[in-house]
Amino acid sequence: MEKAPVLFVGHGNPMNAIGDNPSRKAWKEMGKQLGKPKAIVAVSGHWVTKGVRVRRAEDNPHINDMYGFPEELYAVHYEPKSDVAVADKVIKALDAKVDNTWGIDHGVWSVLSNMYPDADVPVIMVSTDASADPQSLYEMGQKLEALREEGIMIVCSGNVVHNLRLVNWRMRGGEKWADDFDILVKNLIENKDFEAVVNFPLLKNWQKAIPTTEHFYPLLVALGAAGKDNKVTVWNEYRELGSMSMTSYLFE
Repeated sequence: MEKAPVLFVGHGNPMNAIGDNPSRKAWKEMGKQLGKPKAIVAVSGHWVTKGVRVRRAEDNPHINDMYGFPEELYAVHYEPKSDVAVADKVIKALDAKVDNTWGIDHGVWSVLSNMYPDADVPVIMVSTDASADPQSLYEMGQKLEALREEGIMIVCSGNVVHNLRLVNWRMRGGEKWADDFDILVKNLIENKDFEAVVNFPLLKNWQKAIPTTEHFYPLLVALGAAGKDNKVTVWNEYRELGSMSMTSYLFE
């Protein structure tokens, strides 16, 4: 069986899930390019917990964890099945607790509803442990890497730059500090300097780019699950709303 890839996806504004925008086009193209894996382990920056949690159930209820958007966004309904056997493997690998209070949030369904619109790939939801240190998130990814040998794709959804306090709804691109930080992280990843990314508090502008860690931590999981021997492809590289990075990574 071919080893499944790892994706880190910048999901950004929930409205990217619908309409005509660069992210949605890129998500659709990536789904076609990669084909359908056996299952997807989805690490979401919107399911924030103390300690790692995994949903262990046959279903994945759709969660609209966003407010004040147009009605057409709330018309999206995405509920792929899960796979309890795969969930058990994730729970064992991460020594995680079962938590069935969560479902598929917009950080995941906005992306997957475009990559796999038929909802025919099982999805196992995994939380982001905001109480952990960065190294632990990287090691969490390393613990998931073996699942790739079974055709299970790791999809981590967040944003490299995510500062809601500095969002400018009239701005199409990014502020200079956001551009600089995003490009710095990209260069480090392309050069396989994952340690520098894990040690992000040493990077310039990190406090503006990462005022809270929950959207950045999924990137560290992706780096751990990828390993340094994988080819890195940067895709969907742009910033929006001044303080949001959509830049995404494929490791294969």
